[in-house]
Amino acid sequence: MVDRAIDHPLTPKRRWFLKTALAIGAIGASLGGLVYWQRGISDGKLTNSGRDVMRGLAIGIVGPMLPKDTAERDAILEGHLAHVEVFLSGLPNVLQVQIGAILGLLGNLATRKMLTGLGSSWGEATEADIAAAIETMRMNPLPTTRLTYQVVRGVTCMAFFSNSDHWKLTGYPGPIAL
Repeated sequence: MVDRAIDHPLTPKRRWFLKTALAIGAIGASLGGLVYWQRGISDGKLTNSGRDVMRGLAIGIVGPMLPKDTAERDAILEGHLAHVEVFLSGLPNVLQVQIGAILGLLGNLATRKMLTGLGSSWGEATEADIAAAIETMRMNPLPTTRLTYQVVRGVTCMAFFSNSDHWKLTGYPGPIAL
């Protein structure tokens, strides 16, 4: 005899569990494939997606220090991106892969929306949208999202402030001659 008390609709069955696990695996593999396809670093260089993300992050993190003139601002941001590539190439391979994955997550629409709430690409977003996205990462209740914020902020700031050409933008006159 079969006990019908066990057939309650809220009681998970083995087939339901297998279908759910398969669906979660397929979604995870799809997102992983998208992140790999949109990765931020390839062969030691920033990809177009990685450049877009790093440019947007630079605008959001060091934007108040950048000049208001569009031509000057673009020149400084292009120099910053070149300096980021040099900075990243000096890191160990494992860190390059991890930062590339983070840039891939932030470059991919689905994962960018989950991490930052930003629905448009970094290049199309306004400064207010970028500031809100960065603030969302910074104040997120999930430690992994806050860690993502700390990594991208750290890379952006280290690359920007280690370039002596940017010191005058911050008001720092440079080291004192002894």
